Amino acid sequence: MTNAANTPSLPSLPKRRVTTPGIMLTVLIPLLPAIAVRAWFAGHAWLLMLLASCLVAILLETLVLRLRGRPVSLARLDGSVLITAVLLLLVLPAATPWWLAVTGTGFAVIVGKHMFGGLGQNIFNPVLVGYLGLLALFPMHLTSPAAMTLAGNQSLATVSLSLAIMAGGLLLLGRRIISWHIPLAVLLTTGLVFYVFTPALNSYLALLLVFFIATEPVTSPGTRRGKLVYGALIGLMSTALTIWLPYSVAIAATVLAANAVTPTLDQLIRHDRKRHQPQEGV
Repeated sequence: MTNAANTPSLPSLPKRRVTTPGIMLTVLIPLLPAIAVRAWFAGHAWLLMLLASCLVAILLETLVLRLRGRPVSLARLDGSVLITAVLLLLVLPAATPWWLAVTGTGFAVIVGKHMFGGLGQNIFNPVLVGYLGLLALFPMHLTSPAAMTLAGNQSLATVSLSLAIMAGGLLLLGRRIISWHIPLAVLLTTGLVFYVFTPALNSYLALLLVFFIATEPVTSPGTRRGKLVYGALIGLMSTALTIWLPYSVAIAATVLAANAVTPTLDQLIRHDRKRHQPQEGV
């Protein structure tokens, strides 16, 4: 019988370190099908506009970090601004002028992210801050019929983009980057109010918002019940606002408003959970 003390211990395997750039890359990969579909229907000009917006996002991130006295390194350039630029270009109409896309990217990076303290400190989603900022400054460029038209077959483009975004969203769910609570609550509430998605609802934009934007961990609740309430609130308010506003504006404004009540939801639900927990010694 061997002595356990003399048995050599196996070296423990190092745990895989999860980094912010790694998480951002994991989020960016599911967006590739949507990028490919949008570029196919909108043309190479849209792809060049996307590359320009990503470059501007990185340059502004570097500049702001220097102005804030932060060291500029690969660790500081976490890649979140790339996600912001890509999502903003997918939210904006395909025929958006390049200078408007670049302006929105700058607004999202500077106002939406760094004005609140940087990554993890922002109260509102930077993508929606950039989009609604552009909408306030240049409404005609974003709401005119010409701006809302994709090149080629509009119906085919919308269906293809919706399927690409859904595939990316399912990949996020499968990798457990996001949970099912917010997407299900938003889509179920919207479906109950409208029975089915009607032409008034932009299907690909709804999917983009519920899978990639509304689920941002910094601006969404941290509890399961909070996520369900948060998602139901988005679905109910966005569908109600379509009576007066285009769906793209309604859902963007609703998610931003829901971001504002996220701390309250977390506080109320966590407080309620503590109140209902059994006390020790009872």
